[in-house]
Amino acid sequence: MQNVPLSATLKIQEYKMKFRVLQFGSFITILFLVLVPTVHAQQVINLNAANLVARSEISITPQQATYTEGSIFEVPILINTKGQSINTIDLHIKFDPTKLSIVKPSTGKSIISLWIQPPTYDNTYGTASVVGSIPGGIVSDSSLILAITFQAKAVGTTEVKISDTSSVLSNDGVGTQTILSYNRGVYTILPKPPGGLNIYSDTHPFSDHWYNNNAPLLAWNKDPGVVGFSYVLDDKPNTVPDNKNLTNEPTKPYQDLKDGLWYFHIKALKEGGAWGGTTNYLMRIDTTAPALFKPKVSYVINDSVNRALVTFFSTDALSGIDHYEIGVIDNGQSSTSSPIFTRTESPYEVPTVSTDGSTVIVRAYDFAGNSVDAHISVKAPGALRNWIKNNSTAVLLFILGIIVILYFVHYLWGHKILKRLKLITKLLRGKKDEKVEDVIKEVEEIQNTQ
Repeated sequence: MQNVPLSATLKIQEYKMKFRVLQFGSFITILFLVLVPTVHAQQVINLNAANLVARSEISITPQQATYTEGSIFEVPILINTKGQSINTIDLHIKFDPTKLSIVKPSTGKSIISLWIQPPTYDNTYGTASVVGSIPGGIVSDSSLILAITFQAKAVGTTEVKISDTSSVLSNDGVGTQTILSYNRGVYTILPKPPGGLNIYSDTHPFSDHWYNNNAPLLAWNKDPGVVGFSYVLDDKPNTVPDNKNLTNEPTKPYQDLKDGLWYFHIKALKEGGAWGGTTNYLMRIDTTAPALFKPKVSYVINDSVNRALVTFFSTDALSGIDHYEIGVIDNGQSSTSSPIFTRTESPYEVPTVSTDGSTVIVRAYDFAGNSVDAHISVKAPGALRNWIKNNSTAVLLFILGIIVILYFVHYLWGHKILKRLKLITKLLRGKKDEKVEDVIKEVEEIQNTQ
């Protein structure tokens, strides 16, 4: 066998190594090209398309409660848009007409501003429905659609349900229907106390609500065999009226009651002289507006945007602060224009800050519906103020520099250092017209005056 030179052997081994590296690289490349599309395809297949569909939730509150036969109670119905904008609500309610009856539906604070179909109800079939829209859409986690006032008719357990035909549409330009979820209200109706009366009031229908009406009108049922009533009005929850027949009428008006809690106590006189049990009815009256307050404004300014933040806070001694509303009047508009008030919280960002300025009206409401207004002017800061705001560090350094220079000049002047330097200069120059003795004398005079 012919001997192969060592250099040729090393060269052959080098080529074999390069070939193996090339083979390994090709294998990795083919593996990458095969696996990457597979993984990508798996990711696309595993996407849950349902998560991309808008959702909304309608809730009946309270979900569970107990009421007395003949009593009146309110059931608010709220919507949670789950972070998406919606603009149309088609709501249908079902209830048992043998146990409940609707006194009235209320839309006083509803988010629906355009009623396609006003609230309607049928106490024979146990249904209620509303269809309305919100121009421009709304995103909310808890907004009122409507509140239904029910009266408990019969003892037992009953439900208030949302029909499957209800729907909520997205504010996406095409009216896409959201995936709607909802709950139900379950209510237990207990028998009324023996001998008690059912008291109701058109002016003060709910004992847990505050009202700004100080002239309540009370009414009650008059059962067969009842010949009269005894009643008393005071500020104590458990008073028992005297055994005196005061009236035969089932109504009692009051006028000019003071603010606070009032309890109406009444019992019935039956044929034969027997008195029934006492029924107590609470009324909450608050006719006083919230406390006066003064809003404050702060500006957020940079090169691209000018924003004004209005902060505000008020208090109310009786019913408490319920909410705030804000209206903005552009000072460049007609003096006859009126603002549209929207419900908001502090701080409130003024949408636009013009050089003409705006008047911001903050209106504070208490739970009885009383309100008080406060005004504040908002105006875009001038160019100089903007420049100072944007260059605050440089302005501060400039002011500090001026202060240091003034202090240095004051120090030199107060210690007559400049005058000393002038005399020393004369000595160094050796002017002929200046005598050294005279210069020394001036220096001594300067020292003696300090």
